[in-house]
Amino acid sequence: MGLVRENNEDALLIHQPQLFAVADGMGGCVAGEVASRGAIKAFEVAVFELLQEQRRDMEQILREAMLRANEHICRMAQQNRDFSGMGTTLTAVFLASDRTAYVCHMGDSRLYLFRNQVLSQVTHDHSYVAGLVEQGKITDQEAFNHPQRHMLLQAVGMEEAGEAEIIHFALEADDILLLCSDGLTDMIKHQEIEAILKAAAPEQAADNLLEQALANGGLDNISLILLAKDTEKEESYSGQENIK
Repeated sequence: MGLVRENNEDALLIHQPQLFAVADGMGGCVAGEVASRGAIKAFEVAVFELLQEQRRDMEQILREAMLRANEHICRMAQQNRDFSGMGTTLTAVFLASDRTAYVCHMGDSRLYLFRNQVLSQVTHDHSYVAGLVEQGKITDQEAFNHPQRHMLLQAVGMEEAGEAEIIHFALEADDILLLCSDGLTDMIKHQEIEAILKAAAPEQAADNLLEQALANGGLDNISLILLAKDTEKEESYSGQENIK
């Protein structure tokens, strides 16, 4: 957890060498923790069940897995009054053998791509404030401090959550991928994350990101996975996990 929250509502999935995900739960009492962990597990199980069925469309597999995770969380909330209204973000990346990254996303956790010393946000925040930025009504700086920045329009556990965002792109040799919850991005701006990734090797950069987020206040649970090419295994990526 961060420096303020007593319980950790984040969950991480590291299923090497292919599937990685982060989830950030919401809800009263322990419901957020239940939602994030339940969604991550349901999503993981669904992905590998569907892969065993030899369904070749990876985007459809991820879309179906997210749907099953959403149904699982909705069902849990219906069966237990203490879990009513719970939900979670879920952002996942599947690294295929042909060096394609497939991304499945719902909520405001994020996937970043660090390529050629430039950081880009791959996913789109499904939030009220992100919509204001897209409409040109507020700036990125205003969004960073906006009091409603955590108001989600889509999340796993919403009965009308809509379809997950699905993205795919080809990986290049020196790409670094960063999966993180908003506990990181609420504390560190885009330019600061980029500077930290430029200044250190991935394993050290992961620690530096966590330390900087805590130094800036650590107001929420901070979770991240940093993925970089494993130079000893030409076709695989290795993950560096940090959660506090």
